[in-house]
Amino acid sequence: MLNSGETDPFWQEVERRSTERVKSVHIIAKKIWGERRFTPVDLQNKCIEKWEEIGNALGTRILPLMPVSEEGPVSNLVFGSGGFSTGFFQARQYKVVEEYAPEPPVTLQGLVANRSSEHGCNAVQASEKLGVPLVELDFEDWYRENIDDGEEKPILATRFWFSADDSDRPPESELIERFRIRQELFHGALGRRISEDLDAVIDTVSARGYSFQFCSSLFPIQDTIPMLNDTHPADLTYVDPGSGERLYPGWQSGPIRRMMRDGLVHILGSLIKVEFMDRIEQIYELDEGALLAMGEGVLIEDKKRYRAREVQNALKLIDDYVFCALEPTGLILAWGISEDKLPVTYRDLRGNQIELMQNLIVVGGRIRSGVNTWGRDLFNDLKELDEFLFP
Repeated sequence: MLNSGETDPFWQEVERRSTERVKSVHIIAKKIWGERRFTPVDLQNKCIEKWEEIGNALGTRILPLMPVSEEGPVSNLVFGSGGFSTGFFQARQYKVVEEYAPEPPVTLQGLVANRSSEHGCNAVQASEKLGVPLVELDFEDWYRENIDDGEEKPILATRFWFSADDSDRPPESELIERFRIRQELFHGALGRRISEDLDAVIDTVSARGYSFQFCSSLFPIQDTIPMLNDTHPADLTYVDPGSGERLYPGWQSGPIRRMMRDGLVHILGSLIKVEFMDRIEQIYELDEGALLAMGEGVLIEDKKRYRAREVQNALKLIDDYVFCALEPTGLILAWGISEDKLPVTYRDLRGNQIELMQNLIVVGGRIRSGVNTWGRDLFNDLKELDEFLFP
């Protein structure tokens, strides 16, 4: 098994690559906001000219993934539930951007957690260390105060995602009630707290280890829906050739374990766009959103040497940290999305191409969807974006 100590060559290389990759994102951001003094509107106007050309050729419109305005910077919230390591890392990137951007393109409004420090969440420490507001509502405490004060495991008692053939899957009526408790009641209470404590319109929301599914109850007073995105510990370009469903949805190291079981040796992470889950029927659409970015990942030819949890920790450094830099640096403002669903190419385990109808993603001046998602070759992709913005 891998030794996660500081002297292990594997982890030394992971940390070196992580630092190098994140730094490369800041280099182009510094050029955009610090040296060339672009505004978010300047950046998107540059992209929109090309997007109109691409949209006309495809018979659709390419819209900004994250629209901007002259009124001020984009606002971001970061959600988490446990160690909050990726959430803390993303929040820290805002401090880095402030060092070179006189007017940062995106501002961090706060952190949100559904667990308290008493139940193992480090959001309080992140908030205090970085001086960032925290909105916290512990689900277990809330459940015992409002639903059942005798329940020992509220999270398990309200689980509503099960595979169709899972023998532990409860009756449909029970799933509906569990869904209502989490999505309507708890998230309604958390949403009211967010509105009261932050008093701000939120433009983009980052799920960084958040254990629940987003829903509209979280933002009851907003007319516009925030752009929601989530880091995922697996390659979501693999799909089932029959159903078109992604092969590796899920949480934590589970998807990695299934990739390893299927014989895949290149394990990498994904950044996906997610939608509000407001209806019980949506529980089977888990991790089905448009791919926004892919990682570099790690090669694990000797499977006896690697455990899924260790691979997940490596992906967090190599891939997730890059994803966590896209909003603070404002690079995400160069992402566009098609108004209509169009054919997007994915693949099955044999490498055969599978076309799915999905909203298409454009980054800068190029279509980057499905197997061609931005980020697999990060340094080349950043170079291409730089050349598009500054020909």
